[in-house]
Amino acid sequence: MKKIFTILLFSVLCITATTQTVDEILSKYFENIGGIDKWKALKTMKMIGQLPTPQGDFTFEMNRKAPNKLMMSVDVMGQKLIPQAFDGEIAWTINPFTGNPDAQKLPEEQAKGLKEEAIFEDPFIDYATKGYEVTYEGTSDLEGSKCHILKLIRNKGQGADESVSSYYFDSESYLPVMTRQTANNPQTGSQEVEVFYSDYQDVGNGLIMPFNLDSHMNGQSVQVIKFTKIVVNEDIPDEIFKYPGE
Repeated sequence: MKKIFTILLFSVLCITATTQTVDEILSKYFENIGGIDKWKALKTMKMIGQLPTPQGDFTFEMNRKAPNKLMMSVDVMGQKLIPQAFDGEIAWTINPFTGNPDAQKLPEEQAKGLKEEAIFEDPFIDYATKGYEVTYEGTSDLEGSKCHILKLIRNKGQGADESVSSYYFDSESYLPVMTRQTANNPQTGSQEVEVFYSDYQDVGNGLIMPFNLDSHMNGQSVQVIKFTKIVVNEDIPDEIFKYPGE
């Protein structure tokens, strides 16, 4: 009986320690990016930057609005390309280079990923209330820096809606330096995607955001996004997100 009690006590202590570690890391994370109250008050973001391609660098603009609206547009040789947009209900795209200038709804698999990406609020804000699970997965050395690893599970136990991401937080700054997630692509199948974050800057009101995002697949960089300007809490009309096809 004493042995069983000891095992139970040890298990409870381990769970408590893990919870404290998660809460401590997230507390320092939000403190160092401006404070959780400021992030809860955040309603819109306009992000302007450069998208490097083999054909040259193209200017893009990404607009985001709470709770789940997103629209990205790219100026390509004088034509407006909208690779992805979500108005809260419909995921859509406009690609004039296909010969069709009209808006098209995205296929179901692409739409599913975009809907998750369009969720505006930081996933770690009130994560338990959202039904998410966060666990501490230990530490790891990443490009010479020690990192704490948190695993985030969205929609746990909900089949295809469940998604798992690993976040690597620098042990000194507590800023995310990398995320890892498995992406499902209808053409290429499941692939592990790593996104590296750097060049953190103050975008106003003390909010800190990364200006450089480097996406990797199979250990190789496949896309680099460099923001030149980020504006927060500027009025963005709902009309720019709306699917124009119907």
